[in-house]
Amino acid sequence: MSLRFCLIVALISVVAATTPYAQTKDRLDRRDVLFGYEGVGRLESARGQCTAALIARDVAVTAAHCVIGKGTDFVFRAAYSDGAALATRRVEDIVVAPGYIAARNSSDYRAQTANDVALVRLVSPIHDANTDPYAIARTPRQGAALTLASYGRGRSEALTLERGCVLQTRFRGGVVEIDCDATYGSSGAPVFTQVDGRPQVFAVVTGGLDDPEGRPVTYAVELAQIVPGLLTTLRNNRALAPVNTGARRLSVGDRAAGGGIRFHRPGE
Repeated sequence: MSLRFCLIVALISVVAATTPYAQTKDRLDRRDVLFGYEGVGRLESARGQCTAALIARDVAVTAAHCVIGKGTDFVFRAAYSDGAALATRRVEDIVVAPGYIAARNSSDYRAQTANDVALVRLVSPIHDANTDPYAIARTPRQGAALTLASYGRGRSEALTLERGCVLQTRFRGGVVEIDCDATYGSSGAPVFTQVDGRPQVFAVVTGGLDDPEGRPVTYAVELAQIVPGLLTTLRNNRALAPVNTGARRLSVGDRAAGGGIRFHRPGE
């Protein structure tokens, strides 16, 4: 994460909550322990991988920086574990939050982080009964217990579930600080809160660092205000001709003329 963004965060932060919960990390490498988290998967391209989570049968949410400049050959592998996945789908369409590109181009790191959200539409829905999409939740209260599900560096071959981390701080612009232990590959990972006994995703990981005492600090961006507009754009894009030829590299905002993923911003 940029030093400049960290300085901005320091300027606008409030007193962080204490951590009253015991944190645990579990490697979900069997179907019986994956229950409830089968909708989380690896989002892969030739240039790397991130984490994403289903919010519809054919739509997953991730971080914008996971898809911008990373090619057009994305594949989503639901519940990936040690070489196998519950379902694998090619990505057909991508939309990013409308403020992300402008902030990235102007090096406005605060706005870039606050808009670091993307939706990917899969070439076909995943109908497996165990991969129910997640509802989008509003941000819980400060100090609430959270769960992070991610494919991070050193643990990318199976989903790691970290329970008991805490929402420390909520910043202006929809960025939250949590004390989950995110690392490379955790970008785009869903942050869950429990609503009526079921996990609902309220944010996705955008970056992290260690504080001066060596403790992990993770930043995530809230979804409740951003996702509805992105879903509308994806639905509107369905009216376009289907993409069914080889992928080619596109810049954000280009429309696919010869095949490959279409990248769009809302309103285009």
